[in-house]
Amino acid sequence: MPPTIPLDTIYTTDEAAERLRVTRRTMIKLGRDLGSCSRIGREYFFSERDLLDIWQAQRAMPTSSQGQAVNVKGFLSDVRLQRSLLSLSQKKRRGQ
Repeated sequence: MPPTIPLDTIYTTDEAAERLRVTRRTMIKLGRDLGSCSRIGREYFFSERDLLDIWQAQRAMPTSSQGQAVNVKGFLSDVRLQRSLLSLSQKKRRGQ
């Protein structure tokens, strides 16, 4: 049998929301929007990696000392990259 990777800690929606200091509803919305959650029936669950992905996606854009935004490449998780590429490939062209 091949070696398996141990599963991270799994959090319920309430536990994850408390950890990130957001409401239960916000936690579910962030998880679904970013594809960083698992759903079993009506319940949502979050792994340690899911929480890190959500946290990274919510980071504020840094500003320079003059108050202008600095152009920094954003973090794209595999799921966000896949969704982005899928939406780009499905756009309708003008004039057709």
